[in-house]
Amino acid sequence: PHSIHPAVREGIREHILSFPRQPNHYSRMKRDVEREYLSPDLNLLRMFRLYKENNPASTAKFWLYRDIFKQQNLSFGQPRSDTCAKCDALFSKLVAATTDGERLKITAESELHHRKAEKAYTQLQADTEWAKANDDCHVICIDMQGVVFTPNLTHSNVYYQRQLANYNLCIQEMGTDKPPTMCLWHEGIAHRGSIEVASCLLKWAETSFAPLVQAKERKLIIFSDRCCGQNNNWRVLNLMALLVSRGYFSQIEQKFMVSGHSFLPCDRSFATLDKRRKVSTLHTPSDVAEMIRGARQLHPFKVIEMKCADFRQLPDATLKHPPGFLITSMMWLKVTATDPWCVHTKRSHSLYEGWKHWLITKQRKNQPPPAPLFSTTYARAYEDPLPIKKEKHRDLMKMLAYMPAEAQAFYGTLECEE
Repeated sequence: PHSIHPAVREGIREHILSFPRQPNHYSRMKRDVEREYLSPDLNLLRMFRLYKENNPASTAKFWLYRDIFKQQNLSFGQPRSDTCAKCDALFSKLVAATTDGERLKITAESELHHRKAEKAYTQLQADTEWAKANDDCHVICIDMQGVVFTPNLTHSNVYYQRQLANYNLCIQEMGTDKPPTMCLWHEGIAHRGSIEVASCLLKWAETSFAPLVQAKERKLIIFSDRCCGQNNNWRVLNLMALLVSRGYFSQIEQKFMVSGHSFLPCDRSFATLDKRRKVSTLHTPSDVAEMIRGARQLHPFKVIEMKCADFRQLPDATLKHPPGFLITSMMWLKVTATDPWCVHTKRSHSLYEGWKHWLITKQRKNQPPPAPLFSTTYARAYEDPLPIKKEKHRDLMKMLAYMPAEAQAFYGTLECEE
């Protein structure tokens, strides 16, 4: 067989790498840590056709384009954030095992891991039933949708250009007829880390509840995945203490799903949104908000369009990090109004495991707690809109010619980094 000239291979590689890529922020698996993701609107055949349009003299065949693509550690669509590293590792060990004893040991470990995952779902079901029967108990699931990019134009040049990232946090109350709440913002307003998750929960609580009157009780249980940068961290724990301190709840618990087994009811809502997105023209974040509102006729989603001023830098001046307390190793956290000095923790979802108590304030035991633990005002997380990266801003400006006047006006307001 004749050899392929290196310049042809390099030209194909450069074309493949000319498409905007999204890094994998979540998976810790070795083979995925360097993987990047192309737009879900692309596929290999479409990329090859675009290559031929740009290089009409090239005689390269599809098989060559496909082979070079496979060498780039790329994939299509959103990064998989719920891949179970433990399951994959145990499977690899099982395949490599050479004795019956090794296989039995690995199988037992795998069964224990899956029982823990099932226990988390059992807890969610039990708490949902409890919330149905008790008006003073509220159970919510929270999850971040995959990034929605705008504008979603179909012009071939768009595939080479960077688009604006839109973020959506779903807060779904279980055991009620209330529609899920979607907190929506874009990268020119805020990032998508723990500040944003805590601020959305604060906004949801303040718009859904009034502070309790004396002697009344109200319990909140939060189910989430274990993403450390968003849900499983000190800032969200600070928010729990803040909401209890300010009297919105008398007790708040946070329960985590087992990593890699974190399918939540929010995912069904996201599937509905993805289906709607594929048949919608989304030029701006406002179009995304309208798409979400119209995604289903019965019990339409509630949308909170987050503003820059809604994102708060929650203070932790009164909190301390106890020695030996690793928040990411806990499966169950609890903060109560009756013991405001402590956070109570468990390493499992078992009702038989005892609570461990950690002092999280700088007050001593038997002293009155700070009144309140938190100030009623707190600084904005971002004083000004966030600037868009230069390269992305340039690409967005190139797309203005394909957008209506209202969209052009919106993108004209975005700040660009210097």
